[in-house]
Amino acid sequence: MFDLEKAILGWRDSREREGSLSPRELDELEDHLRAHVDLELELDAALAPERAFAIARHELGRATVLSREFAKAGKPRWRRWLFAGWGMYAASWFLPVYELFGTTYGYEMLGELTGDRADAAIFLAMNLAMVMTLPVLRRRRLSRNRWLRRWVGGVGLGAVGMVIAAIVWGSIDTGGVGWLHPFPFLVGSWTWIASFLCVAKALRLRAKEWRSANPGEVLAS
Repeated sequence: MFDLEKAILGWRDSREREGSLSPRELDELEDHLRAHVDLELELDAALAPERAFAIARHELGRATVLSREFAKAGKPRWRRWLFAGWGMYAASWFLPVYELFGTTYGYEMLGELTGDRADAAIFLAMNLAMVMTLPVLRRRRLSRNRWLRRWVGGVGLGAVGMVIAAIVWGSIDTGGVGWLHPFPFLVGSWTWIASFLCVAKALRLRAKEWRSANPGEVLAS
């Protein structure tokens, strides 16, 4: 015997596996599916629930089509933060980063830091955190991993702390001349730091979206 509730749950599971929709989006689609089934049954009292479900399912379309339609409908907040962060990250490599014995640009940091193994390892670990967020741009579920959010956010906050410490120490070392002046850090440094903080916020918003339909995950977090 046909079980409508079981069929709807199976439909939702298949959409979740095949597509890239979040639980919140799936909730909305499930509501549409249920409403469509109810409408079909109201319009034709003789219609079997199985047939009504088949018609409603066909009208909603496949998971890949649904994903594209949701993307066209507008970008959620997490996507705006993510694109903003990645835009700043890319721009920071072509902006002046600091000025000591001349202006150094972001891309020139690669050559300077790769000469020392310890510096190169730290530099790689910091930037690898950002590279690891690339799959999220394609709506992958990597953002559900708490360690990635902490890694990206930790890099941003750690960089803020290091820059402030360097500024304060430099001011003390020079006898208070130019106290708390941002020299030698230029716009590229602040843009690079801000990019990590923006992406960390995007990952946090995205993770909340994934958890929205699963109370167990919300309580566990």
